[in-house]
Amino acid sequence: MIKEIRKIGIPFLGLFLLYLLNPLGLNIYIGYLLVPLVVIQRGFLIRNLDFSFFVLLLFSLTYAAYFSFEPKAGNQYIVIYAVVPPIFYLLGKFFASKLAGNTKSLFYLLLFVGIIFSISAILSVFTDILRNGYAVVERNLPNFWTGNIVPATIMGSYFSLIMTIPALLIPRVKGLSLILRIVLLLVYVVTVACVLRIGSRTQLGISMIALLLSLIYIMPRQSFKRNFVMFLVFFLGVFYLSTKINFDLDQDWLSAYANRMEDSGDFASGGGRTDRWAKSLENLFDKPLGWSEDEFGHAHNLWFDVLRIGGVLSFFLLIIFTTGAYITIWKAVRKNATNYFLNNQIIVYALAFTTVFTLEPILEGMFDFFAFFCFFAGVAKSYYTDYPLIE
Repeated sequence: MIKEIRKIGIPFLGLFLLYLLNPLGLNIYIGYLLVPLVVIQRGFLIRNLDFSFFVLLLFSLTYAAYFSFEPKAGNQYIVIYAVVPPIFYLLGKFFASKLAGNTKSLFYLLLFVGIIFSISAILSVFTDILRNGYAVVERNLPNFWTGNIVPATIMGSYFSLIMTIPALLIPRVKGLSLILRIVLLLVYVVTVACVLRIGSRTQLGISMIALLLSLIYIMPRQSFKRNFVMFLVFFLGVFYLSTKINFDLDQDWLSAYANRMEDSGDFASGGGRTDRWAKSLENLFDKPLGWSEDEFGHAHNLWFDVLRIGGVLSFFLLIIFTTGAYITIWKAVRKNATNYFLNNQIIVYALAFTTVFTLEPILEGMFDFFAFFCFFAGVAKSYYTDYPLIE
């Protein structure tokens, strides 16, 4: 692993991890530092400025221009919106290219950065659990570093990749020892405790769907013996939990979920999101240059909220980029069938990103989540185009 870190470069990796960790809420300035580090890699840039990069750059510049007319988050975000997404896309390609076709190292890189991305949220929520337990039903909690109150939907989104850990552990992964598997499961358990505290249905849904999707993908590629043992352990675990834990909504540890689960109307409408999506579709034709947040608030959808602020041009540029990213992910997964442990990871990570994109505003309050997706898209592109084909 030390060898891989040296290949990537300590300045690159260190600043990137600091950006994901976001201590004291300063990742916006770390983003500024990463830009020149990537730009000076002249040889790398010449080889890697592809169609997706230029579409993403054009989207970023267009969105930043529209945002500049009413920069509610602050003028400093104009530059960040304009340059960070394409730079992080290149950064993903840069990291993957430095691993020289080593799929095992690429798996661990994505796993590690996904955990780092969630640490600040885990510290924030778990600290509150230690202080107040589950009896307090307030879902919006203070950030561990700054003390600023963070909405539960934003806080929960940082857990998205961690919630895929059970799915990641289904296939046999080279070098993944029993001790490391146990550590990952403990991280997952702590994260689930945090998810229960803030009452996030989205994160539980991501975990369950990722597990199901992983089973569908992995089972045909594994031996009958491994599948049998896997299901035996799974059902024994479910049986143990169902007999030892009380899942009554009156329990303190489910207090944040009680009202949300009992409101079937709220659940069916996605917390009122479907109405906002319908209004956004109407505004696509009625107000193609965007509209005020005062009209009905956030659309709680990456693409529709971009439409609201950046107009129809930003909207379609984003659709082109994300569609291209998903096509690349699909091709990457199909390229090397024998690397199914990494393919499985790419599939469930894509699921986690897409689920949050569909349900949250993203660029307003969760910009680093989108920047991380751009990094992930760059990794997938490099894996598809640069890594050797294994028949």
